[in-house]
Amino acid sequence: MNHLLENLNLLVVEDDPNFLHLLSLLLRDAGVPKIHTAANYESGLGLFQAQVPDVCILDIDLGKNQKSGIALAEAIRLKAPSVPIIYLTAHYTEEFYESCRHTLPVCFLNKELSRFKIQMALDFALMHKVQIEKALPLHPPVLPSPPPIISSQQFFFKIGDVYKAIPIKDICYFFAESKLTFARVGQRNYPTNVLLKTLEEELSSNFVRIHKTFLVNLNFIEVYQPKENSVIIDGESLPIGYAYRKGFLERLPLLK
Repeated sequence: MNHLLENLNLLVVEDDPNFLHLLSLLLRDAGVPKIHTAANYESGLGLFQAQVPDVCILDIDLGKNQKSGIALAEAIRLKAPSVPIIYLTAHYTEEFYESCRHTLPVCFLNKELSRFKIQMALDFALMHKVQIEKALPLHPPVLPSPPPIISSQQFFFKIGDVYKAIPIKDICYFFAESKLTFARVGQRNYPTNVLLKTLEEELSSNFVRIHKTFLVNLNFIEVYQPKENSVIIDGESLPIGYAYRKGFLERLPLLK
């Protein structure tokens, strides 16, 4: 048994109760006695805030219409830069990695688990934690900028040393570029590290995803062009991705 794991305080966030039960059994078999579990973003963040764990294991996909494990990792990173994060995913792809690399995960686990795989991941996470904490005073890790503070009517984007209020109704669309997300307001772009997926969940009433890189304000759509498979917003043509077309059309009140 690895004695380093005997006092490990572990947070696991996984929405599938059957898989969570299996994972808990494997963790206990690996020598982890203190396991705190949650099934969604809210309860996971609550447990984290109540007692900062030594390691977090987060499922990337926490269910339909739920905030993702990546969104939870973003919230964790703002509070605890050195806590190791291990992601669980059944679909580990380059796209998944690119979408979550800014949260600085130490490793990934697929859902074909064994006690050995779990123990190896935890060992790596603890070694990483020790190295980060030793280096933190002199060489703090590069972390994402804070997400915009959200109220019911506006975002507060961090500009320099202040937060600038931007009414949500004035945002034409959000777009992803160069590992950042930008809010388009008039002719200006406001950057943030918050994922489009997270913004899509927060703004589901007035915004709709039309492409993997575009989340648009329905109130700013001037023209829908079926043949070109695009929309025009503020004179600019934006493409509609095939995977998003059906969902977009369900939100658009077309009169024939």
